[in-house]
This record gives sequence, C-alpha cells and structure tokens, in this order.
Amino acid sequence: MRTEPTSLGHSQVRDEPKHNRFVMDVPDGEAFATYRRIDDYLVISHTEVPRAMRGRGLGARLARGIFDLARSRGERIVPACSFIANWARLNPDYEDLLAGREDVAGSGSR
Repeated sequence: MRTEPTSLGHSQVRDEPKHNRFVMDVPDGEAFATYRRIDDYLVISHTEVPRAMRGRGLGARLARGIFDLARSRGERIVPACSFIANWARLNPDYEDLLAGREDVAGSGSR
C-alpha cells in the first residue's frame, strides 16, 4: 500500500488509497478525510476528528496536509465536505487547487 506522509508539526497526514482516505494520527485516535479519486481530482466527501480532540485545530491541520499532498502530486480538490470547503475559503493561498463538480463531470472514474 502506497502512503505519502506530509509533516505537520508533530503530526503527519498520510494517504491510504486502498481505503480512500487521508489519515492523521492524533491523541485518542485518528483524524481522517474520505475521498473519491476521479482522474487527477480528489473529491473530499467527509472529515472527522475524534470528539475529545475537536476545537483544537486538528481539522485545519488535516486539511492543510491534504492540500499540500494534492499540490505535490499535481491533483485538484473538489470540496464536497463543508468543512474542507470552508477551510479552503479561509485559506486563499490554496485556491489554485480547487475544482468544482462541473470540472470532473466529464472525467472518467479511476
């Protein structure tokens, strides 16, 4: 299984393509985001941080790691998850990685 970590302070985000998710180890478990890959697009559909760890910025660290991985691999992100969409809106330096659902409508599925 190919995993590609990106360093985020003491945490790393890794891609688990067999499970269609990005994962970051955190105290009390894992923070993760599920996705669907369509050609060079990542449709991020859900993010989750353990309840006991919410409100500590871990979701933002997860999002930044996902966007950094996408940038390093030449992929674009379709933020179907409201948390990822809001994070992207608040971080315009990642705007170049955003794609809309209409961008992937004609793409084939991988």
